[in-house]
Amino acid sequence: MQGFAESHYYLLVPLVSIVIFLVVMSLILWSLNRRETEQQQDTLYRNVAWAQQQIRLNMLAIQDQISSLARDTAAKPQDIAHFQNTASELMQNHADIVFMNWLDASQRPKWAVPADSPFASRLQGSAQHPMEDELLVAFRAARDSRRSAYSTLIYDASGASYIVVQVPVLREREFLGTISAVYSVEGLLIHELPQELGDKFKVSFIDTHNNELATTSTRPPLPRDVSYELLLDPPGHSLAVRIYSYPAVGNFVNNTLVWLIAGLSCFVLWSLWSLWRHTRQRFEAQQALFNETSFRRAMENSIVIGMRVLDLQGHITYVNPAFCRMTGWDEPDLMNRAPPYPYWPKDDIHEMQRRIDMTLRGKAPSHGFEIRVQRKDGTIFYARMFVSPLVDAHGRQTGWMSSLTDISEPKRAREELAAAHERFTTVLESLDASVSVLAVDKAELLFANRYYRQLFGTRPEGHLELSGGGELSPTSLDHIDMVDAFAGLPAASLTDTAAETQEIYLPAHQKWFEVRRQYIQWVDGHLAQLQVATDITARRHAEELARQEEERLQFTGRLTTMGEMASSLAHELNQPLAAINNYCMGTAALVRAGRTSPETLLPALEKTSQQAVRAGMIIKRIRAFVKRSEPKRQPSSIYEIVADAVGLAEIEARKRRIRIVTELPAGLPQINVDPVLIEQVLMNLLKNAAEAMHGYTPPPGQRRDPTVRLHVERRDKSIEFQVSDHGPGVDEATIERLFEPFFSTKSDGMGMGLNICRSIIESHHGRLWVENNEVDGVRNGCTFCILLPLESDTTSGSGGGL
Repeated sequence: MQGFAESHYYLLVPLVSIVIFLVVMSLILWSLNRRETEQQQDTLYRNVAWAQQQIRLNMLAIQDQISSLARDTAAKPQDIAHFQNTASELMQNHADIVFMNWLDASQRPKWAVPADSPFASRLQGSAQHPMEDELLVAFRAARDSRRSAYSTLIYDASGASYIVVQVPVLREREFLGTISAVYSVEGLLIHELPQELGDKFKVSFIDTHNNELATTSTRPPLPRDVSYELLLDPPGHSLAVRIYSYPAVGNFVNNTLVWLIAGLSCFVLWSLWSLWRHTRQRFEAQQALFNETSFRRAMENSIVIGMRVLDLQGHITYVNPAFCRMTGWDEPDLMNRAPPYPYWPKDDIHEMQRRIDMTLRGKAPSHGFEIRVQRKDGTIFYARMFVSPLVDAHGRQTGWMSSLTDISEPKRAREELAAAHERFTTVLESLDASVSVLAVDKAELLFANRYYRQLFGTRPEGHLELSGGGELSPTSLDHIDMVDAFAGLPAASLTDTAAETQEIYLPAHQKWFEVRRQYIQWVDGHLAQLQVATDITARRHAEELARQEEERLQFTGRLTTMGEMASSLAHELNQPLAAINNYCMGTAALVRAGRTSPETLLPALEKTSQQAVRAGMIIKRIRAFVKRSEPKRQPSSIYEIVADAVGLAEIEARKRRIRIVTELPAGLPQINVDPVLIEQVLMNLLKNAAEAMHGYTPPPGQRRDPTVRLHVERRDKSIEFQVSDHGPGVDEATIERLFEPFFSTKSDGMGMGLNICRSIIESHHGRLWVENNEVDGVRNGCTFCILLPLESDTTSGSGGGL
């Protein structure tokens, strides 16, 4: 690195010298060029000033001659011949004058030379045709100042530009008019400009808008041309003269020297750059060699694989630090050692000698061999050794290179993994559940435990039977759907899904199974389906027995309710029967008295029929309520369920002088329930509400309201029933225990009514709960709420099961 820095220093000296030389030469050339440019600008200024002066002097001489003519005209106003001769002579001597005339004080023309000039009509004025503004301004200036005045530029039909001079004609301060002379701008440039200026420079007349009016050369101006301009003022007003210098002929000698110096400087710079690049390449090669050596040394020191080199006779010629760290022996202890080596275990000397002989003969296996190595402290570890021939730069074999890898930890991990796999397999084989794994793409059984093999053997059909897919065949629709559905999806996107659970019945085995399935990624990366099937036949039998017991308990509850309401039912039936008896006796009395007629008997018979219908309806509701039948869910009318429940509950409510009010909105949909069970729940809640309000005395200041309200409304996809009373309510301490079995707040209650009601509602996938009513912070009865879904799951068991 230091050598490269020193070479950089030596290279910088000539480089700096060349740079300084180039800077000095550039400054000299720039100074010469600037001086030449300044000289050229000075020459242009002098020439343009000279041109301006010559043009103005010539125009002043012409102006003096016109003034002399004006004096003669004022002295002899009737001498037209003298005017025409003098004007013609003046125009012949100065070809830039194209027209002259005499205007009187009223701007009317008197004499003109030549008379047929197009300017004759323009240099006059009348009421019908006033003089042009440019000419009128010059005329008035000459009249007012009693001096000659020049107009601004005027143009003819072809676009040529002209200047008009107005010389006043005075007689003893009396203004008699003006003598006008029209100058051609192009004529001024041709006839009044010195000839030597036109040969050396391009001279142009320009206006205030930088428009070129006349020029001595048609060559367009170039960006590199140097120019200078001056105004022709006062005669010109808006007219200026500009001179362009033609490009000077280059100095061949100077240009040659400049290019020679620039070429030599570039050659020197290229030589220095080539030398620097060569030096840089050499330095980079040295640096790369140094880095490679350092890298190999660092890699050799940090590598965990032991390297050993043997010569053709079996002597150790090289060991790396890793080999020394693995064996515990230092490099001097191992160098030039012949077999047996100090790291050979004493019990394996013969085996190790045999392998060394195989290595020296070139017959070592390509996959290496496993050996035991003894450290210097006497401990033993397992290693795997690979051997390859060592070849020098001339292609000759000089020995054998061996690599030694410590495999003690991988060997221990493999042994523990094998033991864990054995334990895992033992657990799976001992399970009383079927465990199987099926490949999705080819319907191949990848794993099956003992229970699965006892049921289905090693066939994959059992997996599909437990999946509900039936028998497996090459054209099975379920198999095709399963393969097509998951063939294009990555395994990772399927293994993240939750497991699916389903209960399957196998008629061939007369058993129920709870099957859990989940897609997993198999060890080879393919998509597979894991399936665990647990025998739940005993549980299904127990659930069926529990369901039957629940049905009996519900039926017992209905009978108990009817038993409690027996006296009320007898009283309710006695009224229509007594009325029927009275109507019949009255009718018989009328018949005996001979006062029978259709008009007399018909009302009595109709009232008798109404009372019979009333009694029959009460008996029908009682029979439908207590009749034992299999629970059956069906689309049922909410209005009919409420009407039947209220009809039975009103019998007990009237006995206790409690009124039941129903609030049902119009348009309620049908609900998929068992109507008898829901009717039982509503009747129990209405009966409990009436019993809670019977004999209850509200606290002072609270009005007694002997009304039970049954409110029904729709909430999204559910129907809510609310049974509200104005009784004592429920204590907060016991509100959570109301639905427990055998818990009752009544002294003669069994504590099973609300528990049965909750079981019925939950079997319909609904909810039953209770809330206290509060008015101004004071408890005012309670409300039992029932929430039933409109679309209940009809496939998850019977309607009355728990």
